[in-house]
Amino acid sequence: MEGQYELDLRLDYERDLKTNLTQVIHFAGEQRKHDLEENGRPLRRVESTQEGYGIAAQAFVKVTGKHKILKGQMDDFLKLLDAGDDAASIAGQIYNACLELSTESTLMAAEAERILKDLYYTTPRTPLEEFQDAEAEDYDGEEDQE
Repeated sequence: MEGQYELDLRLDYERDLKTNLTQVIHFAGEQRKHDLEENGRPLRRVESTQEGYGIAAQAFVKVTGKHKILKGQMDDFLKLLDAGDDAASIAGQIYNACLELSTESTLMAAEAERILKDLYYTTPRTPLEEFQDAEAEDYDGEEDQE
């Protein structure tokens, strides 16, 4: 058998949601890059897997923190079942916790996309290219007068 085919059994809204989330993640990354550039702090290129891991780890800590908050809200909701209290307020807190978790997850995905692009989708630079760039930076645009 030469190739194996895979059927996509997801519902239309699931496919659309994933497509839209991909666009939101890309937009978040571009927006962050633009905002940093406007504030005079442009994003540097990710140069190594170690640097990429550090960036991903920082984002993961934020996601984990939001996940813990959501878990706490779910625990509170479970406690309300026994007490018979109104669940509307806790549902609102769960909504907010999910929104914050989604936001941090989106930002982490944007960082992962940046790491992927910088480390794997750019062509490696040769030492000669790096030398030429350094020479071009040293050149001030004026020709030497003899």
